[in-house]
Amino acid sequence: MKPVHFAGLALWRGGVILAVGYVAFLGLRMVLSITDAQLEFAVAVLLTGVVLVFLSVVGERIDDARAERSERE
Repeated sequence: MKPVHFAGLALWRGGVILAVGYVAFLGLRMVLSITDAQLEFAVAVLLTGVVLVFLSVVGERIDDARAERSERE
């Protein structure tokens, strides 16, 4: 893959992630607007942690699948 294609793909994915994250943040603020700021912050940190753990597991599984495929070939 050419560096220009990689940069374009990275920027595109980054923009999508940023937009989805912002919409999720606004939705969370609307849902938790009746609570205090500490609870809102705690829920945001909790959800961020869950998403990062999920992405880590998915990435690890993808790496394992690639390693298994290369061993078979």
